[in-house]
Amino acid sequence: MKKEKKKPKVVLSKLWAWTILVILAILDASLDMIFSNSQGLQNFFWKPIADFFGIQSAILGVPLLLMVFFVVVKFGAFLERKTEKIQYAEELVLTTLVILYGLFDLWLILVYFFNFTLFKSHFYLIPIFIIIGTAYSWWAEKKLKK
Repeated sequence: MKKEKKKPKVVLSKLWAWTILVILAILDASLDMIFSNSQGLQNFFWKPIADFFGIQSAILGVPLLLMVFFVVVKFGAFLERKTEKIQYAEELVLTTLVILYGLFDLWLILVYFFNFTLFKSHFYLIPIFIIIGTAYSWWAEKKLKK
């Protein structure tokens, strides 16, 4: 019998990653509802979608957010498989998303509970998240290719 290669511990399993993403999405929506009266639904991306579906509360937007994440993960994994030929591409994309969304939620908690004002807008976090996500992905790719 041929030995199956064991999945390296650098990525989360799909079940764990999706479970954590659901928890993070609910946490994000709850923080948005409690501290900013669902103003997160008023940004340029979510406003047309929320208006189309008639969503007034951030917590009702969680299923839509998870559908967006699903599409992003599938597309990212497809690209990763085609370009880098990595076996656990979907797990890698999911784990990267969990790390970045977890950091975003951590930033929200720091802002809402501790008045953390190092960054005036969440848009300033985008370059930082790109660097962190890229660094983790490169490191994990290297480990997955071994």
